[in-house]
Amino acid sequence: MKYFLSLGSNVNAKENIDFALSELNLVLSSVISSTIHQTPSVGFEGDDFLNLVVSGDSECEFDELNKKLKDIEDRSGRDRNKPKFSSRSLDIDIVLQLDGDQILFESDEISKYTFVSLPLKEII
Repeated sequence: MKYFLSLGSNVNAKENIDFALSELNLVLSSVISSTIHQTPSVGFEGDDFLNLVVSGDSECEFDELNKKLKDIEDRSGRDRNKPKFSSRSLDIDIVLQLDGDQILFESDEISKYTFVSLPLKEII
């Protein structure tokens, strides 16, 4: 299956994005990354985010891959006790899951946020 992941960070952003990319190369094959986009925080006052979209192949089912992504976030120092809209070390979300030409999952974040849709368009 092919997955498209949205990554974002506004706490030690460059280091955390580099960490995520390194870790994602261990759980995905044929990894492709968009350029990195600097975007203002949404829903709260905070430092700008670095955002990008990464695609790659995996034999993992959605839930299994999502657990691996949450582990990567946790190892970056992600504090899950903070409000949803707040600064974060790392956020990795599955935004699209494809099996061949069939869409198995499509996140509403694609249509809601340009920091997801613009980098996604670069690599899709």
